[in-house]
Amino acid sequence: MVSELKGKKVAIVTGSTNGGAGRSIALALAREGFNIVINNREDEKTAVKVARLVQEYGVEALIVHADITKPKQVEALVQETINQFGRIDAFVINPGGEWVPCDLIETDIEIIRETLDVETLSVFVCCKYVLPVMRKQRSGRIILISMENTDLPNVPSWAPYDYILGKSTRIYLARAIGEREKEYGITVNCICPTAFPHVSEEEANAMNQRQDKCIGRKKPMPQDIAEAVVYLASEAGRFVTCSVLQIREVKQTS
Repeated sequence: MVSELKGKKVAIVTGSTNGGAGRSIALALAREGFNIVINNREDEKTAVKVARLVQEYGVEALIVHADITKPKQVEALVQETINQFGRIDAFVINPGGEWVPCDLIETDIEIIRETLDVETLSVFVCCKYVLPVMRKQRSGRIILISMENTDLPNVPSWAPYDYILGKSTRIYLARAIGEREKEYGITVNCICPTAFPHVSEEEANAMNQRQDKCIGRKKPMPQDIAEAVVYLASEAGRFVTCSVLQIREVKQTS
């Protein structure tokens, strides 16, 4: 049965239960009236906590566990969303690979494979199953989370090769997929934040309500990424596609 709230917009936020960007993105979109599909691999307890926070904004929350590198699981994620809400307006590809710095000759090939699966293969898998829905709707927003400076020729030399390669690939795919999908009314963009701290559940909710914790902050926080996602998913961002949005630390004068 399709939810009675099917008239509201619907967002799938992958990796939406950790203290990084995912949970803040889910809360920010809920604040803006999106029903939220909460995704992680298997942590039901944490997913339930986020669902309760989401519901405080007067929208529905659906929990679907899925590894976004696994085609059958992503297919089920998309199908459960359609069964519940009847549409998908935004799909946020958030989870990243492991940060494992080491000399190239000491690199564990399996770790490289796992990192690239999460960073790159996941984009192909998610788009394979969500694009048919969005094409049929003639609308949709796909938003990838990457990392600052990974679209530049001089990437950080100290960073893990596989991690940076994966983040760079997300930028390329946002531009390439966005260019092809714009004829269907679908936008694809990439947000590239600098390093940011994880925050507690209480801090994330307070920032999302634009309380004191969000005002006068000295460094970028998960909420900055969340607000960027809100813009790209909003009517204000309907003509923004193939774009790379950098979120960087700016020197404060006071």
